[in-house]
Amino acid sequence: MLADPVGCQEALMRSFVDSAKLTAFGKDHGFDKISTYEDFKKSVPLRNYEQLLPYIERIKAGEKDILWKGRPAFLGKTSGTTSKTKFIPVTKDSLKNHIGGGQYAPLNYAYHSKKLAFLKGKSLFFSDGHFFEDINGIKAAPISTIGNSCVPWWYKWLRLPSDEINAIPDYKERINAMIDLAEKNDIRIIVAMPVWLLVFLRSLKEKTGKDFNQLFPNFQLLILSGMDYEPFLPEIKKYINMPFDVFETYPSTEGLLAYQDVLNERGMQLILNNGIFFEFVPVNEVFSENPKRVSLKDVEPGVNYALVLNTNAGLWGYINGDTVRFKSVFPHRIEITGRIAQYISAFGEHVTVEETEKSIAETAAEFGATIVEYTVAPNIKDDGTLPYHEWFIEFGEAPDDLSAFAASLDKKICARNFSYKDVVTHKAIEPLRITLVPAGGFEKFLKIAGKTGLQQKVPHARNDYQFAGQLKQALML
Repeated sequence: MLADPVGCQEALMRSFVDSAKLTAFGKDHGFDKISTYEDFKKSVPLRNYEQLLPYIERIKAGEKDILWKGRPAFLGKTSGTTSKTKFIPVTKDSLKNHIGGGQYAPLNYAYHSKKLAFLKGKSLFFSDGHFFEDINGIKAAPISTIGNSCVPWWYKWLRLPSDEINAIPDYKERINAMIDLAEKNDIRIIVAMPVWLLVFLRSLKEKTGKDFNQLFPNFQLLILSGMDYEPFLPEIKKYINMPFDVFETYPSTEGLLAYQDVLNERGMQLILNNGIFFEFVPVNEVFSENPKRVSLKDVEPGVNYALVLNTNAGLWGYINGDTVRFKSVFPHRIEITGRIAQYISAFGEHVTVEETEKSIAETAAEFGATIVEYTVAPNIKDDGTLPYHEWFIEFGEAPDDLSAFAASLDKKICARNFSYKDVVTHKAIEPLRITLVPAGGFEKFLKIAGKTGLQQKVPHARNDYQFAGQLKQALML
């Protein structure tokens, strides 16, 4: 993979096309005539989930050989906080990516750091609940649940909690059971998303009355996933009061996409040899009539790309909604820059998730504050007053002067985004305002919204007020 990444990807494309020639999708798109990447682009259009849905509905109805040979082994259920549930095919072939790829990060960590002690203890893995739905003989569940059910026995022995604990329907009871079990074990690795990790750490302190380092003196490695963790790390360190290393991975329902391969250096190596043929579209061209679309061969560092996935589960030209930027090529290391749908441009400013995450992390550090969670949305009044970006922030340690914090945060967004600076400077909108979310507020809202799988995310920026309005109403802010 590292020696010949482009060749590795081209071989995957050819093998995928060959394997899917006789599927309904392959026949509809002339797979028997595809031999080059240029042929592939002409034959396979870009699609989002809704555009792929007619094929997925046929799979759910019981048909076989639709997107990939045979029927999927599972359907991966995924949804945002306000969107409908999506069902992503997971085949026996693609499971190798989800399960095998999960070993890349810890083994690279061991190799590069020469710290092997973590391999002698247990890992605590934050998963969605262990619940399956049957859809015409295909089991459907979140991908973390599917992965947990398919890992080898020896890994189940190393990994906590058990399937029985993950099957506890009430997430508070599940976390309490996780704490009871963790106390009795030598936890050396935690794999989690920041918001649910902080829920666990707060509950751990309240339930045991002990510091983390007393409970888990051999803890060594925290693996975080799916977002920029920098804004949340100071709050995490308040609870994990001992030295530890942080690695990041990039899991998704479609596959494990990348992993950190160098200690103390942000950026993740794309997994190029395991079930995914990648394409990339510059973000500013995604919705154009004829967007530029390139394979790994022609990517450039510094360009913000929308990810396009082709997988051995039968996703073809699939825009998964994530955006990435290459920090380097050879090796092909990326950083996640956000979501296509997660930005604010109600006034032409196009403030990105990346800009919000970096700005709030810097401002929190400046004021000695820590962040538990946040979201941003445009607040457009109907009373004639000027609109503004409304930031809903739950602090761990709140700043002494919230007005000064807001002014500094606004200044940092202006410095990163000239369009935002223009609309503020010319008084098209007011400077940003902060609405305080009380302690545990985001956790409470996710429970109300029914999003208590321990891999659910909060959108950090939305171009509408839907999520913010629901949050505000639920918490009576």
